[in-house]
Amino acid sequence: MPAVTVDDTSTLPRLEPSPGARRRAAVSVTSAPAGFEGEGFPVRRAFAGVDLAALDPFVHMDQMGEVDYAPGEPKGTAWHPHRGFETVTYIIDGVFRHQDSN
Repeated sequence: MPAVTVDDTSTLPRLEPSPGARRRAAVSVTSAPAGFEGEGFPVRRAFAGVDLAALDPFVHMDQMGEVDYAPGEPKGTAWHPHRGFETVTYIIDGVFRHQDSN
């Protein structure tokens, strides 16, 4: 799917499904369980316990926070492979500094 560029990002145009796309019904609607990752930062994991075969094209969908750390205080996590999938991070309010493992 090509990138979509618009003047007003609060409204995005509807894209036609790609050839071969298929509709899938929602299996369930639940609240993501809360827990902690890495050095103790809060996370809500939307797909916890879901069979990987049912997730395509997603692997994880995690909500980190809401947190308020002082400079130099943020908690991280040890090195871990992403095994070829893409990570997308967005922030509603604040600043984020990411340092990858390589």
